[in-house]
Amino acid sequence: MDTHEAVTLTKATEEESPDSAAAGWRTAAASALGLACGPSVLTVMAFGAFIKPLDREFGWGVPAIALAASFLSITIMVISPIQGLLVDRFGGRRVILYSSPVFALSLMAMYFLPDSLTVFYLAWILIPACGLGLWPVSYLRLTAGWFERKLGFALGIANSGIGVGTVLVPILTAFLIGTFGWRTAFFGLGVFALIAYPVAYFLLAEPSARRTAAQAGGDTLRVAATRRPFWLVLGAFLLLGVIGSSIIVHQIPLLQDAGVSEDVANLVPVALGVALIVARVATGWLLDRFKVSLVMAIYLVGGIASVLLFAAGPNVVTGILAASLAGLLIGAEFDVLSYLIPRYFGRLAFGKIYGIAFSVFQIGSAIAASAVSVSRDAYGSYTPAMLTLSVVCVVCMGLFLNLGPYRDEDAEEHRAEPPPVPLGPENGISPQGKHGTS
Repeated sequence: MDTHEAVTLTKATEEESPDSAAAGWRTAAASALGLACGPSVLTVMAFGAFIKPLDREFGWGVPAIALAASFLSITIMVISPIQGLLVDRFGGRRVILYSSPVFALSLMAMYFLPDSLTVFYLAWILIPACGLGLWPVSYLRLTAGWFERKLGFALGIANSGIGVGTVLVPILTAFLIGTFGWRTAFFGLGVFALIAYPVAYFLLAEPSARRTAAQAGGDTLRVAATRRPFWLVLGAFLLLGVIGSSIIVHQIPLLQDAGVSEDVANLVPVALGVALIVARVATGWLLDRFKVSLVMAIYLVGGIASVLLFAAGPNVVTGILAASLAGLLIGAEFDVLSYLIPRYFGRLAFGKIYGIAFSVFQIGSAIAASAVSVSRDAYGSYTPAMLTLSVVCVVCMGLFLNLGPYRDEDAEEHRAEPPPVPLGPENGISPQGKHGTS
């Protein structure tokens, strides 16, 4: 079955019944709920709130505690391709159902954390591994399976859950720590994580066998790796990891260096979180109407403006503007990744390709967090690092603009080409390609 036939059949199956359409949108909304209480939020976004309480109780020191975040990132890099493989083989719903209670229990177990840095580090390897099936690709693979024409908007709805969680979970974590202490806070986050199980069991739906068959075309991972867009995507997401991590990790100390008070600087990331939510849905809507390369080029122009504002030493107003522009770019990243994979490679190896790109993104994030700190210490200012990031944004934009046509567009172009005319005297063409005789 070629791409055109697969798309035609997919569109037909979308319209086969109102129940089918309802199942698709229900799955998108359920994915948003699942991601809002998943490890993307409960580990990455909540980690920082536990640093000072742990230091007060155990006296380990902030750098030693923060090192656990590196173990977290490394584990995500390792497990992302494994998750993609499992999702492609068994489906997203099944791996979510198996992972949800295990992940919740791993967070609850932190209630019993002893005075041991070794145990603490091992915990931050085991926690993301226990959440193996709950990272975004499981939900996005499910949602993508229901849609063709409104794929971008549906993925935007699903991805918006991370944005909502980014705003709400730090507030919940701060409340639990302040009211009950850090041990109970870990237990409470584990209870919160359990929400993913009933959401997956009652609301998530795997696409029908007919729909899945219609979308079964596409490149294997091996074939995808022979094509230029695959490597352009990996390069772009490596750089996006550098950009996003640099801003998320360092925006508060950067603002404080520029003279913004600590209380105000701590609130500026809320602007980033709100922009991230807006970007999740808006990007999906844009992707259904414009090429992915154009959408990302626009967001990266905003990224350039953001890092230049940060480089100039922002005040409160320009700091909020810079954080908001950064939030739009960061919010668009994984809408774009989950959209471009079906468009450039088909859906056959969706999970594997997403997992590898997500892993590469984490490598960029890990490199950037340390590199920007080193630059700040070497130059006494964040300005050189922010100016470098503006160049990184330009290079990233160039990678997206060189992706070329979508898979189905390329197929249509080749079908539209007339068959080659054989060379020979009977067609009035000599083997040298000249008509007639000289």
